[in-house]
Amino acid sequence: MNRFKKTTAMLGLLTAGYASSVRADEVNKETRLTTNQPLQVGKILLAPGQYVFKLLDQGVVSIRSADGTPEGIVLGWSAYRVDAGGKELFTVSEVQGNQPAMLKDWFYPGDNSGLEFSAGPLAGGTGRVAKSRKKGSTTDAADGGTSTP
Repeated sequence: MNRFKKTTAMLGLLTAGYASSVRADEVNKETRLTTNQPLQVGKILLAPGQYVFKLLDQGVVSIRSADGTPEGIVLGWSAYRVDAGGKELFTVSEVQGNQPAMLKDWFYPGDNSGLEFSAGPLAGGTGRVAKSRKKGSTTDAADGGTSTP
C-alpha cells in the first residue's frame, strides 16, 4: 500500500509539471502573426514575414521574428470585444497612401479582453522597414503592399 501511495504521488507531480507547460501559451498569450506587407505596431515597423507576439506584463508585448530575433517591445492598453470566439484576432487598418497598415488590436483565443495599440511615430522617423527576413531584400513602406495580413 505504501508503494502505491508513492507511485500515485509521483504521477501527480509529473502531471502537474506537464500541465503547467501545456498552458504556457495561455499565460504569456503567445500568438503568431504572418504578414505579407509592412505592418506598423506602435513605433515598430515590421517587414513582411512571420512574428511571435508574447505578453510580458500587463500591457507590455514583446515582438520577435519567427527565428527568435527581437523586433521590439510595444505598449498597449486594454481593449474589449463582446464575442470572445475561439480564434486569436488581430485587427489591422487599411493601407492609406504611403502609410503602412497598422495593427489596431490583438485578442487571444477565448478572451474578451485584449490590447489596443496606438500609432506612434516610427522609430527613426524614416518610414523604412527596419529589417527584412528575406535574403537580400529591403522593403520601403512607401511601396504600399495591397494585400491584407
